[in-house]
Amino acid sequence: LRKVFASFLSEALKKYKEYQFVVIPLSPDSYANRGINQVEGLVEAAGFEYLDLLEKREERASSSKNRSERLGTELPFFIKSGVTIPKKILLIDDIYTTGATINRVKKLLEEAGAKDVKTFSLVR
Repeated sequence: LRKVFASFLSEALKKYKEYQFVVIPLSPDSYANRGINQVEGLVEAAGFEYLDLLEKREERASSSKNRSERLGTELPFFIKSGVTIPKKILLIDDIYTTGATINRVKKLLEEAGAKDVKTFSLVR
């Protein structure tokens, strides 16, 4: 299944070749439970590299929150210390539900110095 999705993803991401790819991270607990960030795996399988700029604090899963809870939650993401923020970023996430996560992380990256942040979701 990964190879099938990677083929489609490869075609879709080609138009962003001048951007640095950044994947929305999983929380440490989610990563420990799954053993992999599925989006990182798909980006790699599609033949692209990504920058490891972000971390996520533990919190209740977004999938268990309603829209108002998602929008009202303190942003659990932060930029790792000592990293350089590129000017052009393609921010990649798995699922776009309300847009709260990807849009808030986009703003975080812009406030840190990114000049052009595009977003890409695998599923909407």
